[in-house]
Amino acid sequence: MTGIHRSASHPLTEAVLVRAAVAAHRGVADRTTAAWWHGLLDDLAYPLTVSAFDRTRGARWPLGPVDLLRRRYHEDDVTLVRGLPVTTLPATAVFCAASMKDGSQFLDRVLQIGAVSVDELGDVIDRTSGWKGMAAARRLVAVAAEDSESEAERIFVRLLRDAGITGWVQQFPFGPWRLDFAWPERQFAVEIDGWAFHHQQPRFRSDRAKYNALDDARWRKKVYTWHQLVDSPGGVIDEVLGVLNSEPR
Repeated sequence: MTGIHRSASHPLTEAVLVRAAVAAHRGVADRTTAAWWHGLLDDLAYPLTVSAFDRTRGARWPLGPVDLLRRRYHEDDVTLVRGLPVTTLPATAVFCAASMKDGSQFLDRVLQIGAVSVDELGDVIDRTSGWKGMAAARRLVAVAAEDSESEAERIFVRLLRDAGITGWVQQFPFGPWRLDFAWPERQFAVEIDGWAFHHQQPRFRSDRAKYNALDDARWRKKVYTWHQLVDSPGGVIDEVLGVLNSEPR
């Protein structure tokens, strides 16, 4: 008898479904399914994501969609977690960053909690150079390795110039602080954040004090992250224009 079989007394949980999908395709859980298995995602995403070097040898799979890739991973990028072949944490982070719509935010969260390091991500990318999505993943890891806040400010400047927005001042003095971008006559400030994992607690407290002071002085403010500037630049510019075109307080 061939195929994947489950005892009627054994409930079909999500974990069982993942194990069965990997076994049926004789593969490795990767991308979002691996992220869920590692505990990096709260909810199991569908379709399940599996890779197998030989896609012709798997058993018939009747239990829903599987995004199956023909891929052979380097031995350093595969491990066993609770008995399941799955991509390692660094490899999972890289391939999620390359395939997820919010891949940069996912990668930021994984770095922030210390699940992986930038160097580990770079090693995975070096081993998989030329694979689909790796060029984008390499760019994200490069941003993570550098000063993402400065890069975010450069992106915002380009967006302002492309939209023809003028009147702004960078690093405008405000009390003991400096505002990343300010329209002094409009009493409007924009603060730019890089990736969350770069932030330190003293900086967080200083920013909160600055924002409270802006509120007390009746300034309007917007705070944008690198991810917002890259993923939804049009929405950012629309918000900035909305404030600039509105009546001052």
